[in-house]
Amino acid sequence: MLAEAVSTSLFQFDSMASQRKRKIVTVMSPVCVMRYVPGFILAKRSDLVVWQLNIYHDMADMLSLIEQWKPDAMVVEYLPGISEPLLETGIPTVAVQYDFAMDSKTSFVDVDDVAVGQLAAEFFLEKRLENFAFYGKAEAQFSEQRLQAFRETIKKNGFEVQVHEEEAALGPRRYTEYWPEPSGSMVQWLCDLPKPCGLFAAHDPLGRAAIEASVMAGVEVPRELAVLGVNDDLMVCLLSDPKLSSIRIPWARIGQEMLVMLDAMLAGEKGVQQKLISPGSVAERFSSDVLAVENPLVRRALELIRSRLSEGVAVQDLVAELGCSRRHLERLFATCLGHSPKDEINFRRISAAKDLLLHSNQKIATVAAKVGFKSVERFYAVFRESTGKSPGQFRKG
Repeated sequence: MLAEAVSTSLFQFDSMASQRKRKIVTVMSPVCVMRYVPGFILAKRSDLVVWQLNIYHDMADMLSLIEQWKPDAMVVEYLPGISEPLLETGIPTVAVQYDFAMDSKTSFVDVDDVAVGQLAAEFFLEKRLENFAFYGKAEAQFSEQRLQAFRETIKKNGFEVQVHEEEAALGPRRYTEYWPEPSGSMVQWLCDLPKPCGLFAAHDPLGRAAIEASVMAGVEVPRELAVLGVNDDLMVCLLSDPKLSSIRIPWARIGQEMLVMLDAMLAGEKGVQQKLISPGSVAERFSSDVLAVENPLVRRALELIRSRLSEGVAVQDLVAELGCSRRHLERLFATCLGHSPKDEINFRRISAAKDLLLHSNQKIATVAAKVGFKSVERFYAVFRESTGKSPGQFRKG
C-alpha cells in the first residue's frame, strides 16, 4: 500500500540530496503541483529536496510515509475534510487553497479572491456594458468571495448582477475542477439574461461550461454574452469554442512565497504567516471580444491600442492611422469612455506590466520595453502614479 502511494508521485529536484539539505514534502493534487512547483524551480534552491504526495491518497499511508521521511517542512493543499490530519502533525506547514478565516492559526498563501472579483468587474465596466452575470459554485469559498467583490464593484457603478450557481459536490470534492453538463435551468437562465451581458465565471471550467450552455441556449458569444473565467488554464481556455478569456493567477509567484514562509518558520520565526497575492491581468481571447461602444472610431482606436501596445503606440499614431484630429479623438474618448486616449494607453501598458512583474523574473527595464515604454524613468513614474508603488515594490507584494 505504501509503495502504491509513492508511485508516480515521488520526485526530488536535486539527485545529490544529502543530510545537510532541507527536506520538504508537498501534499497536493496534480493540478496544484503543475501550478505551484514552477515557483520552486524559479527560486533555484539547491539546498532543498522536495517530495510530492497526492492529497487524494490514503491518509493513513501518507502519514506513515511522512513519519518515515521526517521532513523539515510541508506544503499542504487545504481541502476541508481531508487535510486536517496533515495540519496537526506539528511539522512546520504552509497551506494553499485556503479556506480559513483570516484569524486562523494556520499559515497560508493564496490568491486574493476579493481582488479577482474586483478585476473582473473593472474588465467588464471598461467595455461599457450595463448588464452583468456571475456563474459560480455554491458553498465554495473562493467562488463566494469572488462573487461578493464582483457584485459590490458593479453595484458601486449603479448596476446589478444576475447570479446562477451550480450545486457543489458533497464533501471535500466540492473544489474539484470540472465543467458540468449544461442543465436546463442554466440554459434558461442564459436565455433570460438581458443582452449584451458580461458573464464572470468563478473559474475556467465554469467559463467553458457557460460557453457550451450558450450554444444550447442560442446565445451568441461574444456578441450577446462576453465570458470571462479565472486561472488562465490553457488546457481549458484554448479548448473552449470560442477560446475563453481568463484572469491570470501568478501561480509561480505563490510557489515562491511558500518557500519564503517555510524559510522563516525553519529560521525560528514564531506566529502565523498569512499572505494573499494579487491576480495578474486578463488574458483576453475571443469569448470577451465585445465592446459596448457605438462609435466606430473609438472602437478602432481601442483595437489599435491593444494590437500595437508593445510597439510603443502613441496618441499621434492613432490620429495618423484613423485620419482624424487629436482634439476630435480626445473628445470622442471623453464622451464614450470618460478618459483620454493617453489614459487608455497607459492603463493597458500598466496592466500588461503587472502581469510580467508577477509572472516572470525579467528585469524591470525589460518589462518597461515590452509594454511600450521607451524610458525606464517614465515607466517608473507612470507605474507609481497608477498603483501607488514602484514596480519593484509591486513585484514583492
